[in-house]
Amino acid sequence: MPDFVKTNIDVRYFTDLWGVYTFQFSDALPTGSSLATVSVRAFVGNVTPSSTLASETEIADLIDPAFAPATADHTKVQIKFQYPLVVDHKGDRATLIFQLSLVGGAQHPFYFQYVSIR
Repeated sequence: MPDFVKTNIDVRYFTDLWGVYTFQFSDALPTGSSLATVSVRAFVGNVTPSSTLASETEIADLIDPAFAPATADHTKVQIKFQYPLVVDHKGDRATLIFQLSLVGGAQHPFYFQYVSIR
């Protein structure tokens, strides 16, 4: 079962409206849990929990470094994108991996598909 409702986000070269995007995790967290920290990474293509990340191509500059992923209301994550310029990824689709850490110390990854780079 996918971690998110099927959707697609487009990041285009001549557009600067790439967020802030808010991802809601309240239904995925144990009752009463709160987010402590989050990290978000982007990879080319269909990356799944069974994928070996070391063999996948990371798009390190898709997540805007000037806007660090942030938690909001203890159950939401906010991120902003930028058009990746280090390597040409035009036409690629990216999978986002949200690595969530809860206040109690538990950790869990969530996978979002897709961010389309146009």
